[in-house]
Amino acid sequence: MRGDTSRRALALIASVAALSGGLAVTPALADDAGPVVIGAARTVDDQRGTFTVPAWTDAAGAALTSVTATVREGDTVVADDLALTPSGDRWAVPSDAPLKLTEDGGTVPHLGRYAIDVTATDDQGHSTTRADAGTLDFTLRPVLQERGFTASVLDFTHRETGATGTLEGIQPGSGDMVPVEGRTVTVTMVRNAQETAPLLSRTGTTDAGGGFATPDFTVPGSRGFFTTFTEDGDEVHGSVREFSVPSSYQWIRATVTAKADRTRALPGQKITISGTVRDDVTGLPVPGAEVTLGLNSVPEGRVVVTTGASGAFSGAITAVPREYGSWYASVTDGYISDPYGAGGPMVLPEDGAFTNVSSKIDAQTKVTVSAKLWATYNRDLPIGTAQLVHLEYSKDGKAGWTDLGTAHSQYNGGTVTVSKWGHLDGYYRLHHFTSNQLADTVSKPVRLTRTNTRMYSIKASATKVKKGATVTFTGTLKEYVSGTWRPYKSKHVELFFQKKGSTKWTYVASATTSSTGKATLKGKPASDGKWLIQYFGDSKHFDSDGTAVYVDVR
Repeated sequence: MRGDTSRRALALIASVAALSGGLAVTPALADDAGPVVIGAARTVDDQRGTFTVPAWTDAAGAALTSVTATVREGDTVVADDLALTPSGDRWAVPSDAPLKLTEDGGTVPHLGRYAIDVTATDDQGHSTTRADAGTLDFTLRPVLQERGFTASVLDFTHRETGATGTLEGIQPGSGDMVPVEGRTVTVTMVRNAQETAPLLSRTGTTDAGGGFATPDFTVPGSRGFFTTFTEDGDEVHGSVREFSVPSSYQWIRATVTAKADRTRALPGQKITISGTVRDDVTGLPVPGAEVTLGLNSVPEGRVVVTTGASGAFSGAITAVPREYGSWYASVTDGYISDPYGAGGPMVLPEDGAFTNVSSKIDAQTKVTVSAKLWATYNRDLPIGTAQLVHLEYSKDGKAGWTDLGTAHSQYNGGTVTVSKWGHLDGYYRLHHFTSNQLADTVSKPVRLTRTNTRMYSIKASATKVKKGATVTFTGTLKEYVSGTWRPYKSKHVELFFQKKGSTKWTYVASATTSSTGKATLKGKPASDGKWLIQYFGDSKHFDSDGTAVYVDVR
């Protein structure tokens, strides 16, 4: 039996500890062997003039006949031989006979905390007394009453209000409501009862009647307020938290009209939005209204402005890359209802870039540049629309850029090739001017050149001949190297004839230049026309130029 009793007592200790936050007092068992067990006494929070305590007997066939308690402050007894009555599996101070203050006709001298000793006896004569079985929390339980606000109505021009209320305590025993003086009450403004992150807090100190009032809050619109108080003292013990909202808000229904200073904006460019806010009912301008300006689907870069005396506003937002977008101007003042706002389309080209650029110039000065045109920060998606790309030339690669011609990029891949006649020496680049899809984009300038060649002093042995006569044609091939024209030896050259009135050149003969660059070729004129000696360049040389000689056939 002793082992069963000990185990049961330990189980009781564990359960009481769990209920009381981990604090429990080991029950005192008579000579550590008696069958009567007393648990921990606990104050009833709703009526702090009462308490309950679990007690039982483990004696076979026995039942408890009485449970009494003594309440004391140190060695001073304030209530003795209190007869507890059974209540379920516990024994309690009768609810109709709670402990009271002496001022209320009771025996407890003042508010505070008192020790409880409990004695239990069964019908077989077993008895146990547990000293310090618990503590009577004979304190005021705080409550908040008459919560309100100093402003009866909050509206666009009246946004200030303080919070008011009364802090009272429920007196143990009598249940009387008594004011709690000299305490600090905290009122916190929140968005609503669900979004409870504190926005602003104010405090008030209770007066002799328990009343308090906080300094004014500036309320930006529909908001809620939590009023809180907590104390763990000898007179007041407990926490209270109540939610309330001002009883009346009044809103202005307004209309916003606005326009942007442009319909297309490049990345980083400023977009100025201007407009007015007017009261829908009176038609009058609304000064001092908060208006938010921004780009839809672009949370960054919003700007908040305030209307002036005439209801007008103006502000600048920064464009960010989006192929197509829109701007908005919306009243975000908490006291103004703006159901529609204002807005309009805004083309927002993306930054562009040329990649995989390849450039070349052939022997006839034909320049070909190929590349891929991308949206810089969105390369996974095609641009979607073919883009016009220009091939440009500059002698020094810095200024004086001229347009040589254009081509369109492939709409689904961005690949573009531009091939146009160029110059003997200089810089070339691709240039995409701003479109709705891409901002102004240029490729890195590339210098393209070859060594120039020229056929000097083309001459005929005779310029007036009979048909079929043999004519000797000579000339000297030179290349331009290091600022000087030098003989270009051992090069294959060809003789061509162009009949008078024709644009076609016909091959006649070929030869190789001498060590001095001289070429000698023969032809038999059959009709009037021009004769030209031509060198066709290699990978590093341009084709030669020169002046044809005219031969008159008689």
